[in-house]
Amino acid sequence: MFSASQAALRLGICVKTIHRWDASGKLHCTRTAGGQRRISLSEVNQLLGIMHRERITRPQKKRCAIYARVSEHRQKTDGDLDRQLEALTSECRNRFKTSPLVLTDIGSGLNMQRRGLKALLRLAKQDLIHSLFITYRNRLARFGVDLIQQVLADFGVEVILLHEVQSRTPQEELIADMMALIASFSGRVYGLQAGELRRHRQHQVVRPSFS
Repeated sequence: MFSASQAALRLGICVKTIHRWDASGKLHCTRTAGGQRRISLSEVNQLLGIMHRERITRPQKKRCAIYARVSEHRQKTDGDLDRQLEALTSECRNRFKTSPLVLTDIGSGLNMQRRGLKALLRLAKQDLIHSLFITYRNRLARFGVDLIQQVLADFGVEVILLHEVQSRTPQEELIADMMALIASFSGRVYGLQAGELRRHRQHQVVRPSFS
């Protein structure tokens, strides 16, 4: 037999809920000579089964989400990330009268292992969001945006753009892609060089001289 506090802990509820369920008949309690409630193991297990079924069958309310990304910490410091979030949040509230789930990244659009992007795909897979607001298509990724949008669409998520990029010629698209690749490659090279320099400095041991 469980006391009211023990049963509440096992069920993940408060003791007041145990008292309320006892009064309403949802939970059967016996009483000790001193008037204390006691709940049997079978009663607790039965309630656990009911609560589990209710969690499975109860539909979760979907929400809208916003995703903002900048490539560098300098852009965040300059306020670019905050400006994106402000515009996206305002649009979501105007359209759905609710606050959005906020997802952000600081990193290259060529990196597909971004935390925010992975969290976004998990939310879509779990059927927790119905819409996604982004400022521009390339905020999602530099390449493969169509594939990401298709995956989101398959999970029932509508992607809403605040701004459409003016159409460019194939030559302009190619140049933009090449510039993005060069910028990403240069950033990695500089990062490797900086890391090598730091390691070199750490291995330099300054020995004191004794005269």
